[in-house]
Amino acid sequence: MNVKLREVRQSRNWTQAELINRMLTAVERLGLSPRSATSLKTLVSMHENGRRAVTTEYQLLYCEVYAAAPAELGFDTPSTDMTLLAAPSTLVLPAQRKLPSPVNPEMLNYLDSVLLQHAQAEPLVGPQFLLPAVQSQMPLIDELVKDACGALRDEVLRVGARYSEFIGWLFQDTGHTTQAANWTGLAMELAQELGDPHLSAHILQRRSNIATEAGYAGQGAGLASAALRFSPEITPRLRASALRQLANSKAALGEKTEYKRAVEQAMVEAAAGDDADPLAGYCSVAYVEMESANGTVSLGEPEPAVTTYQASLEHWPAVQERDRGLCLARLATANALFEDVEGAYEAAVQAAVIAEKTGSARILAELVRLQGHLAPWRKLVEIADLNATLDDMKGAKRLT
Repeated sequence: MNVKLREVRQSRNWTQAELINRMLTAVERLGLSPRSATSLKTLVSMHENGRRAVTTEYQLLYCEVYAAAPAELGFDTPSTDMTLLAAPSTLVLPAQRKLPSPVNPEMLNYLDSVLLQHAQAEPLVGPQFLLPAVQSQMPLIDELVKDACGALRDEVLRVGARYSEFIGWLFQDTGHTTQAANWTGLAMELAQELGDPHLSAHILQRRSNIATEAGYAGQGAGLASAALRFSPEITPRLRASALRQLANSKAALGEKTEYKRAVEQAMVEAAAGDDADPLAGYCSVAYVEMESANGTVSLGEPEPAVTTYQASLEHWPAVQERDRGLCLARLATANALFEDVEGAYEAAVQAAVIAEKTGSARILAELVRLQGHLAPWRKLVEIADLNATLDDMKGAKRLT
């Protein structure tokens, strides 16, 4: 397989230095994580000599640079995998393909039903199996957005925004923050044209969540506050979701008083809301309590968090497997801070199994943070075994 990479490069009369310069430009264009010229030089040599397998992300990079299909470069990966990390603007139909018929309600009903099925499956199976299927609908949606006018345009924009936001969520859960932000930004553009305050508030709090988890809590707090500017026009559960996200950001910033105020307000709004809320029905009082426990851990108060996480896990829905894994990972961290090493280990082992099964980078990130908290006990056999497992999982996630 890898011998073809050298053959293709030489057929273009490129030196390795020329190839690397083109790769550096393409990395920025595709929104991938930056790489140094030195690290790329080493990897290119290893890929061309067959001494290291080419990961999906590097297959995408080579295909972009050479403007070639995967098979032309010797890659066995199905072509659908090659679109996983593409920016929203690249997912369009070729010019010669057009919609088979004018925009109509049947097309929109089809897209709505497909998205609903994927959303119902996602908490159970995780993001890695759903991304290709969900993204495969985007060329059609892109054409609908271009062509729709009149009474159906609002519904086309709504469908496009929901799909884009969902793809952003899937990328976030696989650990691709740049792609998550790009797709959620596209959703925001469509929501703004639509002028729907509910959808705009929902997407702003999603952008806040992405920013906060990426380590930009100040931006996260600003985006959550922006979502709350729609408060007079949106449902109680949407207000609760934005307040919950504001609380997370304030906890990450160490602003304890502001964190507690946001949690209290979120609890009131969640209690006044309805589980049938189409965008934020999930944001119940119990959900706010569970999420607020993460904030108390951030603020150095693990004991109440342990109680909250344990109570949540006793009644966790079977279909919410991915979120159960995240709750277990957070429980492990709280136990470690509380110096309950056995409790931390038991919760972490269960979380690691779910992280591997679902491909959730968010669970793995929480477990990686846990490693630092368990450092004083790293020589214990159980902790050493756990660290070895997590190190293997980190290696599998990293670009090679």
